[in-house]
Amino acid sequence: RIAKSALVLSEKFGSSDEKTQLCVNYYLGAGQLEPYHLDASQLRKGFESGLSSGDSNPAFYCANLGVYFSIISAEKDLTSLLKEIDYYLLLLETYKSELAKKPILCYRETVATLIDRGETTGIDAKLSYADACDLGPGNKLLGVFYFQEVFRNYWLGYTERCHHYAQKSMDISKQENFFNYIVKFYHALNLLDMIKKKTNYAKTLEVVEIIESMKIVASHAETNFRNKLELLEAEHYGLTARHDVAMRTYDAAIVSAQKAGFLHEQGLAFEKAGFYCKRMEYDEMALSYFNQALECYQKWGSSVKVEYVRKELGKFSV
Repeated sequence: RIAKSALVLSEKFGSSDEKTQLCVNYYLGAGQLEPYHLDASQLRKGFESGLSSGDSNPAFYCANLGVYFSIISAEKDLTSLLKEIDYYLLLLETYKSELAKKPILCYRETVATLIDRGETTGIDAKLSYADACDLGPGNKLLGVFYFQEVFRNYWLGYTERCHHYAQKSMDISKQENFFNYIVKFYHALNLLDMIKKKTNYAKTLEVVEIIESMKIVASHAETNFRNKLELLEAEHYGLTARHDVAMRTYDAAIVSAQKAGFLHEQGLAFEKAGFYCKRMEYDEMALSYFNQALECYQKWGSSVKVEYVRKELGKFSV
């Protein structure tokens, strides 16, 4: 509350450089309790304030953090976000800030991959594992690299790669924080997919442990984590043959994602509900869920996910 009050006061009375520094400090900590959409928007303002005052380092830190929040919340459609990232990269060339450029390149690869696997949106410059390790063990850039690999590979459906990078991410992030719980969310979803494919039954207990921990996180950051908790619970209920409660919880996850403005996770909840109904041979319901997932992914701007859902819909027409 004190940090938020200081941020509000800086917007009214503080200088641009003070506002930018406060923005960085707030959104690294207490900002995790705020809706992620708001975080992305406020950090964009922090970037503009810092740049206008000539304080470029914290300004670009705001830009980096803002892009991160925008990616995980679908605060912008992917094409618009890619344009914003390219604008930052253009400015970074002018300011010769190689350190700030590295995470931006990592985020850019994620966005381009989600749009069309980088086929028309990709560029040669990328953040490699070697680049991420340049600062030595424990550096934050390596955490960015691992997280983006988890996020990217989950949405592409690369189960083993997602599992590998989730383990790497959690190994270097021993301290519990809200960033780690985004990794845990995708890790648990990925484990549930592996269990459904009968490739890793032993991971059921780990999923249950993540769900229990997610309940605590959701109690502190309702907007950002309620839908994630509900989707994990729905998937787990489906595996344990609790069919009625599974359907109710899928629908709850959809509503919560919509309220939070997480368009991509709303689409994911529709998609998961569609697959569940398909397994249960509720074909009409499955078609309805898949069509709504398709609509979400189209708005998000991911042709990768649009193509994926269309293939599933095509199987029904056959």
